[in-house]
Amino acid sequence: MGLKLAFKAFFKCLGKNPESEQIAKLLEPGEAKQLEAPKPTFSTSAQLLASLQKEGRFVDFLQEDLSGVDDATVGSVSRGVQEGCRKVLKQYLTLAPVLTDEENSTVTVEEGFDAHRISLVGKVEGDPPFKGTLRHHGWLLEKDELPKMGAPNVLLPAEVEL
Repeated sequence: MGLKLAFKAFFKCLGKNPESEQIAKLLEPGEAKQLEAPKPTFSTSAQLLASLQKEGRFVDFLQEDLSGVDDATVGSVSRGVQEGCRKVLKQYLTLAPVLTDEENSTVTVEEGFDAHRISLVGKVEGDPPFKGTLRHHGWLLEKDELPKMGAPNVLLPAEVEL
């Protein structure tokens, strides 16, 4: 790419045109500008995964092939994973139900409902209001205080015991 660009600039400079003047200005001696390295970006999903991995070994658990492991062992291991992951949710996130009604109770979904908050399942016909059975109350994220990561793509550093 550099050689191709150099040839393009060379041939642009042969004539009198605005581009040749711009190229000449770029080549004038002067103080080089310091460019800042781009700051790493941390995705929220990576922050959450890192926290779940650190406290509950969540990624390890999901990546493990459990097909040959007996149910009792899977059960005891999953208890530790669940406890660690639950700790992360309680420590860093504030969750609330989307609907506060009891599950399996009858609810009415009014016209103009937010489809991001309420998902209609089953046989959906006609127009709101809809009456149905609340199968799951859903979850809202009210507050997110996930810890910042050291590196944007390292969920948990490798551990080396000495």
